Amino acid sequence: MTSGMGGGGSSPGGRPSGEVEGLVGEDIELGEAVVTVRALQPTFQPADPVQRLSPETPVAPADNESFYQAFVRILNRGVPPLRVDPQDFTLLLGGRVHALEPTRSGPAARSLLKNASLDLLLTFKGEAGQQPVLLYSPEWFEGTLRVSLPVDTTTTTR
Repeated sequence: MTSGMGGGGSSPGGRPSGEVEGLVGEDIELGEAVVTVRALQPTFQPADPVQRLSPETPVAPADNESFYQAFVRILNRGVPPLRVDPQDFTLLLGGRVHALEPTRSGPAARSLLKNASLDLLLTFKGEAGQQPVLLYSPEWFEGTLRVSLPVDTTTTTR
């Protein structure tokens, strides 16, 4: 198991804390959790976790925009349940933070018991051609996990 860089301390309230950095494909320890971002990439037509028909579902991106998707697994190794909420993820693109597209992401928030895991599909919309960095700031961790692509990986959309 590969750990991310940084972090690993505790805040005064006893919650794990710190700034943690990792790469796509690594198993990153975040407190009692292990977070694995299996993919982070731009896409013209994102996959849906379930087929949702909602007026809030974003339309196709404009010429200078792209959807970005991340496939994330979170495993709870600790005894206390962990609350996992897709809304705790954001995407950093070219210095701007983009919120989750909730109608194209899922599943909904839930609690994980010890040794349980959850696979998430996260969708964001932002400027095309940028290097994406996935940010995760759950309520049970005092800090932020930053996950980026390995150096030799490029992202381009046309």
